[in-house]
Amino acid sequence: MKIALMLAGQGTKISEEVKEAWLKNKQTLKWIEQAETQLQEPIREWFCSDLSQDTRKAQLATYVGSMCMYQLYREHVGLYPSIVLGHSLGEITALTIAGALSYSEGLKLVDVRGTAMKKAIDTQESTGMTAVFASPEKVESWLSDRQDIYIANYNSSKQTVIAGKKTDLQDFVKQNKVESVPLGVSGAFHTHYMQAAADEVYNQLNSFSFNPYWSTEVISNEFARPYQPSNVQKGISSQMVNPVCWTQSVDYAVKQGIQVFIDLSPNGMFVKMLGNQVQVHALHNEEQLSKLSNELKDDIEVNKNYSVFSRALGIIVSTKNNNEDSEAYENIVISGYNQIKSQIGKEATAEDVEKTLSLLELILRTKKVPEEQIMHYRNKLAWKAG
Repeated sequence: MKIALMLAGQGTKISEEVKEAWLKNKQTLKWIEQAETQLQEPIREWFCSDLSQDTRKAQLATYVGSMCMYQLYREHVGLYPSIVLGHSLGEITALTIAGALSYSEGLKLVDVRGTAMKKAIDTQESTGMTAVFASPEKVESWLSDRQDIYIANYNSSKQTVIAGKKTDLQDFVKQNKVESVPLGVSGAFHTHYMQAAADEVYNQLNSFSFNPYWSTEVISNEFARPYQPSNVQKGISSQMVNPVCWTQSVDYAVKQGIQVFIDLSPNGMFVKMLGNQVQVHALHNEEQLSKLSNELKDDIEVNKNYSVFSRALGIIVSTKNNNEDSEAYENIVISGYNQIKSQIGKEATAEDVEKTLSLLELILRTKKVPEEQIMHYRNKLAWKAG
């Protein structure tokens, strides 16, 4: 089963019910407490508040909340995602999930991004964004002779978000007599209005450390293609001034064989947004979670029966040996394989997982498997082991 996870952007609504679920869960509460300690901010108080006029707080609340939703997915479903997609700010959550950066670094990055965007907004006239319920092609044709409004999000075949000065947005909607909804944000995101913020974020990213080896593929908002680990700094900043190619990203995932899309927003926003374009499952309440668990019950059950030890053995068997040193093969590969095999049936502790991952690396290096492939296997196994 090929699965894609979808992460929400700023402005997604969080209900009291979802907030309470996070506060009652041991691990999601840890995510919240870590954020509050690191940032010295009352994050939990922001979850259900109107943060439409404070993009920094809104982005931090969304990022922490999205990580909480991801944790619930790990606990209740736990199937490995082949692809992770994040809408706008959600791209940073997606990069965190893939292992490009730690949760702590993600908090720091979202703080930098939100602060830079708030600073840019404060120097501009009243700008905003409006969701227009029309196809991108139709909106593009309406905008062909205008230089004051820009497409910010290609959300779906029936929803396109435009951005610019609020008065110009109102004029556009009235002129074209199109159904629309103003978004609860304080700026014209994903347009040139955010250039100063994007430059600030790009410069600040010099102090960040990104892991070049990821556990899963992340799709770029800007290009609707896989993110390149070597180009993260540019990608994170340039997406701030370019449209979110969401519907194109979803189409790309479908072409890669994705069978199930899972909406990790706290309110099922992608289920509503994408409509009949693709089948999307949410897990923001007990009803949706039960429905998803039932839909994937066979895969979930199979997944539970594979331990870190059996998965490691599968990787070792499936990789080609490129080492002609028979003594090294016997002493390390065969010996290591048997050592892992002897653990089958045992419940793995955190220490067992770490030892198995280290031994797997040693065996694959002995087999002279390319380093990038080794780290992919290691990180994928680490993800599945939790």
